[in-house]
Amino acid sequence: MRSAAAERARRAGFVLPFVVVATAMVAVLALAAISTSWRGHRATRLAANGVRAQFAGDEGVALQLDAWPADSLAALPPGATISTRLTTAVGDSVRVRITRTHPLAAWLTADVALEPRGTPGLVRRHVTRVVSLEPPVLPIVGALTAIAAVYGQDPTTIDGRDFADGSDACGALRDTLSLVPVASSALRASGGGTWTTLPASQTLADTAAVRATFERAWLSLRARSPVRVSDSTPQLLTASRGWHALLLDGPVVTVRAPSEWRGLLAVNGDLVVSGRLDVEGVVVVRGHLDVRGAALRIRGALIVASLGHPSVQLGDQTALRYDRCAVQLALATIAVPRAQPFSRWYSPLH
Repeated sequence: MRSAAAERARRAGFVLPFVVVATAMVAVLALAAISTSWRGHRATRLAANGVRAQFAGDEGVALQLDAWPADSLAALPPGATISTRLTTAVGDSVRVRITRTHPLAAWLTADVALEPRGTPGLVRRHVTRVVSLEPPVLPIVGALTAIAAVYGQDPTTIDGRDFADGSDACGALRDTLSLVPVASSALRASGGGTWTTLPASQTLADTAAVRATFERAWLSLRARSPVRVSDSTPQLLTASRGWHALLLDGPVVTVRAPSEWRGLLAVNGDLVVSGRLDVEGVVVVRGHLDVRGAALRIRGALIVASLGHPSVQLGDQTALRYDRCAVQLALATIAVPRAQPFSRWYSPLH
């Protein structure tokens, strides 16, 4: 018969394989738990970095909207792009680009690339927002809108037809919208002169409402325009590259030849032109306009509020042609970005 010691040894040898298998199973389960925990941590870090990158893109767009580059963007034609690099409050770098697709619309894109933070690679986000550029609502009823009687003589020409051609900044492929040539209180020939063919006109039935609209827009126009104080010295205007806004502030502003402007030209008082003035854009006169004996050429629109003197005196060398594209590009120089009527969406890269 076997001894008790031999029996115990036999039984221990029989149990050992089960112990080894159980230990191996525990090790496998422990390894699986560690791997699952590591993968969960990695996924959490990746999600956190993605959210941080998304917030960085949103913040970059918000920073760009808060510091809207009115002058630099407005000076560029449709299709041009401005690129800047901004830093968020937590130190993330964001590249923001503004692309102007229309005189009064722009696309903002923010690109973020965060370095690995517990993840195997870069985390990227691409945020896009479309904004409309909202200018003050000036009462542009006709190519010439005057809250006063308009006087002219041959060969004064005023044309409200909007032509799309390749010579303007918007190109030939664009929408057009023609207006009545003259919207005023009255339209007459100057004293001592003849106006053989008066342009088509529209009488402003409610001048009080038009003036109220003008005054509301004037407050925003004045706040958003660079101001040049003008005395009795005749001003010389020189158009620089791009489109710009300028407010001449004085009781009587005299512009001498040869002057030209591209964009928005506003006058807080009366405007007297001596010589020649060429404007592509919008001319806004809060007081009286007198261009008798001068050559005034405008491609865009002319608005005269005629405060204190209810008349507009055009000269025999006045030529005004309405151009919707030029009007919009000029008004964009004092516009502010708005999300309406567009919505916002995000497009993560990976």
